[in-house]
Amino acid sequence: MKNSGTWREYMVQRLASDPSRVKGYLQAIMEEYQTFGDQRVILLALRTVAEAEGGISALAKRINADPEVLSEELSSDTALTIDRLKTILNAFGCRLSIEPLEPEDLHYSTTHSPDARLIRTASSATAASSKHGG
Repeated sequence: MKNSGTWREYMVQRLASDPSRVKGYLQAIMEEYQTFGDQRVILLALRTVAEAEGGISALAKRINADPEVLSEELSSDTALTIDRLKTILNAFGCRLSIEPLEPEDLHYSTTHSPDARLIRTASSATAASSKHGG
């Protein structure tokens, strides 16, 4: 069986051959981010879509950005600003939107924040202290 390349190369080809898939792909990536909280998947997905739609230079031209700066932003471990994310999504024919979470998702999404871990740790320490008379 012939090796057709990496998963990313496959996605670039699929998205390039059918641009209507971009919305579904980005939506799935945002759901993954909502569940696991890894912003790198968003940046990789944005680079993948950019490549499928002509590359970083073409995207930079559409959003009036410096291609080198945009490439660095999409390759960084630093989160994009909300304005930059909106601009890029708009260039791909998508937009940011808000939708309610299911009750079971509310608990899960807060358990991954550093503040939530700190609060749980402090609560656990307080509960342990009061159990032992402290």
